[in-house]
Amino acid sequence: METKANTDFIDLLKRANRTIIDEPDNLGGIYKVIHELHSLYAEQCGVTAGNITDDDIMLPSGKAVSTIKAAHCLLEFQRTAVFVRGIYKAVCRLKADFPSQTIHILYAGCGPYATLLTPLVALFSPSEIAFTFLDINQVSLDAVKRMYDRQNLSEYIKAYICADATTYKIPEGTTVHLAVSETMLNALMKEPQVAVMQNLIPQLPPLALFVPAKITVSANLLDLNEEQRSRMAGALPRRIALGGVYTISREHYTTPQPVSFRIPDKVYDYKTVFLHTHIETYGDEVLTDYQCSLTNPKMITGVGEMEGKHITFNYLNGEKPGFIHQWG
Repeated sequence: METKANTDFIDLLKRANRTIIDEPDNLGGIYKVIHELHSLYAEQCGVTAGNITDDDIMLPSGKAVSTIKAAHCLLEFQRTAVFVRGIYKAVCRLKADFPSQTIHILYAGCGPYATLLTPLVALFSPSEIAFTFLDINQVSLDAVKRMYDRQNLSEYIKAYICADATTYKIPEGTTVHLAVSETMLNALMKEPQVAVMQNLIPQLPPLALFVPAKITVSANLLDLNEEQRSRMAGALPRRIALGGVYTISREHYTTPQPVSFRIPDKVYDYKTVFLHTHIETYGDEVLTDYQCSLTNPKMITGVGEMEGKHITFNYLNGEKPGFIHQWG
């Protein structure tokens, strides 16, 4: 039997889902329900997206953000909404592909709220979906377990695992239908998204899905004044496109190779090189420029006297992953 607390919890999730999934253009409504979810989650698990007082965890493959920083990710409402909608569509696809199976979802880097999966408990029963929550931070795992236990949602959980998602091995005989990991910053800097995808994707069965389905990094020359004017006017700014730097997806997850671009002989006012990040969570659910911190353009360098020269980008794995550049 549902407790009153559990009923209130599910009712808010249902209302949030109606807004996030059914009203994707209702940004004001989405902002409101996301903040209501934060208040609910914080009350239940004891972690609030307030002042950051805890430390990140530094891994050989990059930075794993602290528990409070992970909680803050929820409040980037467009980011949360686009991921939730993409995951919902991915689950619907998987239910059609595997009609007689419980869809098992591995959430790598779940944080204290399991932000991207928790709304699903108001849409699907434990016989339809099951979760494995994985995080390198035991504090985050303890928090999300506390919330799920208090809300009588433990039937959805297959396992809580404290491990590094860049090295974690899915147990033999375990089928994962969907893997989810949002462990990244703009331009794939500092955090281990690439390493996580390169580790988990090869372990998935052929019809399994990964969210985000595709991340693309491209290089452009920008006029900073025009960028600001265009944003204020709600218009698309003019840019000089250099080209694609790297794409990682369910199908293509090889290590980034060096890529070079020739700077035009005349750049006019487009004098700054930026990297842009485009994220397809699943299907037509995408995050583009300025919608959240993950897709804010990343300034790399000024062109200076380098018109007509080549700029080469190379991706470095390790404790500080990301793209470096050199002129040639």
